[in-house]
Amino acid sequence: MLAIALQLLTVGLLWGVTNPFIRLGSQGIESVKDTGSRYRNFLAELRMIGSRLHYWIPFGLNQCGSVLYVWTLRTANITVAVPVANSLSFAFTAITGYLLGEQLPGKKIIIGTLLICCGSILMIYDKLLQEQQSQSIDFQ
Repeated sequence: MLAIALQLLTVGLLWGVTNPFIRLGSQGIESVKDTGSRYRNFLAELRMIGSRLHYWIPFGLNQCGSVLYVWTLRTANITVAVPVANSLSFAFTAITGYLLGEQLPGKKIIIGTLLICCGSILMIYDKLLQEQQSQSIDFQ
């Protein structure tokens, strides 16, 4: 269970830390000029994003987090994995964004994030207790 918890922590870290960098790397996409057709607009946006390495590196790391998440779901309880990975992702996004100069979320969002993280910790702790109890029953 500890390995699963570390994997979910890594997933949350990869997803959360890369989100602000992806946002920074994609700045200016909305300013791509309207060329009159959807196809040309799509190609212009694709050319703009395709040429930005500072978009693709965090995007690739984010996708590595997704691969690890799917890998972790093979053995993890989905009722624990989903809220843990997502809450950690949200917390790491807020922290990284703040470190990059973005505005800190409001009090309600911070309190909500802390409560979700505490709930996730309690869920992991409960699963660890259940595993210990089932192992002690198996030995008797």
